[in-house]
Amino acid sequence: MDEDGLLAGLDDLLLSSAEDEEARRRAVRFAEQLPWLTVAQRTDAERTFADDWVAAARTIDARVSARSAEIATDYATRYRLLRRRCLTAVIVVTGVVIGALGLALLVAR
Repeated sequence: MDEDGLLAGLDDLLLSSAEDEEARRRAVRFAEQLPWLTVAQRTDAERTFADDWVAAARTIDARVSARSAEIATDYATRYRLLRRRCLTAVIVVTGVVIGALGLALLVAR
């Protein structure tokens, strides 16, 4: 695996770990609002809440990643088209200038 792949894997691991920790914190805050729960019920509620939170975060991450790839592809396509148009314009203008200079030299003789 190359260095970029390792860094991307490490980034994914850190992001996943941060999401898990955030889910646990939110689960504890949620369970604190239910003081009548037994210890077992509280533990189960925290686990369920955290699992749901992580699943939702992963779904959102996947959607954002997919949309980001779509946008990147779209902009790359638009950039290539714009670059082609600019190059065409430069070639046409250069041709016109060279033609005008050539005509001016012929007339000057």
